[in-house]
Amino acid sequence: MALLQLFEQLEIQKKPPKHRLPLLKLPRVVLLECIANLDVLEIIIFSLLSKRAKSIARFICWNPMDIRLKFQFLSHISLRFPNDPREPWFIFHKKEKESLEYSYFHEITNDPDVRHLLLKDNGNVIGDLKQMVEHICEVFRSPLWVFDIFEESLIEWIINLQPTIRYVFIEDGVITSIETLDRVLKNLKVTEHFYLGSTEIHDEEFEVTEPILSGFISIARSYWFTLPAILNGNNSIIRLYDSMLPHKDINTILKEWQRGLKLRNLEYLEIEHVMHRGIRDDDLEVLEDLNFTPNLENAGRPRKVQIHDERTYWLPHVPFVCDLVRDDGMIGSVSYNYRVFRFQVWRRQI
Repeated sequence: MALLQLFEQLEIQKKPPKHRLPLLKLPRVVLLECIANLDVLEIIIFSLLSKRAKSIARFICWNPMDIRLKFQFLSHISLRFPNDPREPWFIFHKKEKESLEYSYFHEITNDPDVRHLLLKDNGNVIGDLKQMVEHICEVFRSPLWVFDIFEESLIEWIINLQPTIRYVFIEDGVITSIETLDRVLKNLKVTEHFYLGSTEIHDEEFEVTEPILSGFISIARSYWFTLPAILNGNNSIIRLYDSMLPHKDINTILKEWQRGLKLRNLEYLEIEHVMHRGIRDDDLEVLEDLNFTPNLENAGRPRKVQIHDERTYWLPHVPFVCDLVRDDGMIGSVSYNYRVFRFQVWRRQI
């Protein structure tokens, strides 16, 4: 922090010459050693001083960083090195009534347990955060890991900045046209978890038949997501809400899984239907022509699904499931609870 205060004196506060430290005139070896011992927020502030400072900061070989941009509740950027057990560093965009003295930040705390920085409000929250993310990605040579999209304009920005990303969450109402949805599905590759909130597309005949290339997909108001999109994909977890997928299509999914030719990576499938006709009718149609075993006990079936390293989904208790067995020993447990169909794939532990 003492070194950071010197940065402020040098480049931001414009103190008289007697208070300045000619930091950038230090020998290169000494300068790089000084910068390498800064924490993440201090490095960011230093890199914003000038083009030369940014170039020097980029010269150091940093470890890959987990960068997340979220707009829910309080807009912020979180930064963490994957092997760092401590809380992340946060950069918040907080609206201030008074004009702040500094160009890039309001304050940086001295509390080691609260590692955050407040950006100056320049009247453009989205623009400020996008600019800061681009700067951080360039300085640390790390990609954006997680991105919450709450406005349609952000779609084009992320496609141009980084078309491949691990986690993307598109909020309700962001997608307003078939053209926008088509651009997202064709140009944005989400490797881990893709969440798509309800769209403003009102064409009930609109369908998507190509798979979404992501390990885990969650789709609200998913009437447009069809059987071919499921069967031809390599998704491990699929959760569809307000689906209009016919029960005969679910029956096809189960048959194809049991044959072992498709859905080899599937671990969990959940389909919430718009309408529900009754459990007995659904069971008969969904399980038609399938060789299954009724199971009234848990019999080793896991009660949770591992979404990713940071999240576990606990399955609701169901008193009865129907087990399908594949040739490789994998078990698929089918259950219906009200209007929700669940299919869990697991292997019995020996």
